[in-house]
Amino acid sequence: MVYSERMDIDVLNQMIGDEVRIGRARKRLSRAALADLSGLSAKTIQRIENGERPADVSQMAAICAALGESIPDLVARAIERTEQ
Repeated sequence: MVYSERMDIDVLNQMIGDEVRIGRARKRLSRAALADLSGLSAKTIQRIENGERPADVSQMAAICAALGESIPDLVARAIERTEQ
């Protein structure tokens, strides 16, 4: 998958947040539970899910590890959603 330079980064951040929320729901985790598993605060997870702030690589790694998925897979799904 090729990153489109015209892709709006704010839209991508929102889609990544949506994918985190979807993954959390799939695992039936509350934000607090994901926070415990990832070592991040529930507030940070909330901000990422709401697209209010982008997750840095270490945060994405912690979230994806807690959700049992890879960063590339999660981001690829987010990119696909921006192209729809």
